[in-house]
Amino acid sequence: MSQTSQTARRVGALSAEERRLTLARPRRRLVLRRFLENRLAVAGLAVIVLFYAVAIAAPAISRYDPNVQSPGQRSKPPSAQHWLGTDRNLRDTYARLIIGARVSLSVGFTAVLIVMTIGTLLGALAGFFGSWVDTLIMRTTDLLLAIPQILLLISAAALFKAGIVTTVIVIGVTSWPGAARLVRGQFLALRNQEFVTAARASGATPARLMRRHLLPNPLSVIIVEATLWLAYAILLEATLSYLGLGVQIPTPSWGNMLQQGQTELLNGAWWLTVFPGLAIFLVVLAFNLLGDGLRDALDPRLQRR
Repeated sequence: MSQTSQTARRVGALSAEERRLTLARPRRRLVLRRFLENRLAVAGLAVIVLFYAVAIAAPAISRYDPNVQSPGQRSKPPSAQHWLGTDRNLRDTYARLIIGARVSLSVGFTAVLIVMTIGTLLGALAGFFGSWVDTLIMRTTDLLLAIPQILLLISAAALFKAGIVTTVIVIGVTSWPGAARLVRGQFLALRNQEFVTAARASGATPARLMRRHLLPNPLSVIIVEATLWLAYAILLEATLSYLGLGVQIPTPSWGNMLQQGQTELLNGAWWLTVFPGLAIFLVVLAFNLLGDGLRDALDPRLQRR
């Protein structure tokens, strides 16, 4: 008997859940192999891990307090004492940059968590139930998409007290329509499939159908979308902080560091804008590379046989 036949017999003897897990293992290995073959995606993941490690360990690896002034070190260029120089308020740029990484990355992650939670829930409801539920949710989505998001962000941030919590909520609440449309499209394509009809005939409730049978299928698409949205959320946070409507001084973030540094460019203090700008560029690029790599690895149409 061939090895394939023996494997098939062993799989057939398992329970339904064990069979599903057994058949899923080769696909997980294939996804991992395809991802690791994408060097740009792996490099992006390495950069992201590095930045998050720096953000978590920021208090331990910072040589100075980010808000403590250093007498006689006003807007000094990078040196052995201050690796990335100092700003006009005599504060160490390196210390502020790594503490700013903690703020910017945490704001981006939490905002995307809100975006994907709201978007997935509303998109699933619209795609599964259709009818007036779909109409109501999609017309609300169309209305929000018709208004420039930066205008929504500025208006909402201006109405409430600016700060980290407000920035997270504003980005999360105004950014979910794209995720909702994506999940709705996936549910529309799946809700009339045979496996859903069989589950419905067996007495599965709508909640169980969505949670156990429908949601796992577009999960890879949601993960890729969340990765790409992380890059966008970090850019949005930097934009709001740059405009003075996001994270407020003296709490450092990459956006308000850029805003403070631009006034010193004419005085030759290039390091005050170059280093936070470079940090934003690297993180956004890394998340985009990771998202592209995950998309290629998870897309079954691209998988080799």
